Amino acid sequence: MFSGWKKNEYKVMKDFDKKMVKKKEKNVRKIKETKCTCNACGNIWYYGKAEKLENTGDKLQSAGNSMSNAGKDMMCCTGCLPALFIPPAEEKKVKDLDQCSDCGSKAVKKEVVEHVVE
Repeated sequence: MFSGWKKNEYKVMKDFDKKMVKKKEKNVRKIKETKCTCNACGNIWYYGKAEKLENTGDKLQSAGNSMSNAGKDMMCCTGCLPALFIPPAEEKKVKDLDQCSDCGSKAVKKEVVEHVVE
């Protein structure tokens, strides 16, 4: 049945193979991305954690700049002349990651996808 191997030796080799497979799985790098599919036009796009974090930071910065400009405008209206010389903060157009770039629809199906990097 085991072609000369004893049952215990066969079991030890089988356990050794399982450990080697687990060790190889630990060394594999995986990247998680969010796959978005537009329900209206079928367009597919991906974004990762770094893009999501950068987009969130840009949104916060844009909101802060808007509030700064509003404060400057209010100071000018109340008669604070030096407020006229404060340069306006530049507001960025922030891309919405959950909106289709082709048709502009927000009807999007999202799923997390794992890619193996070698």
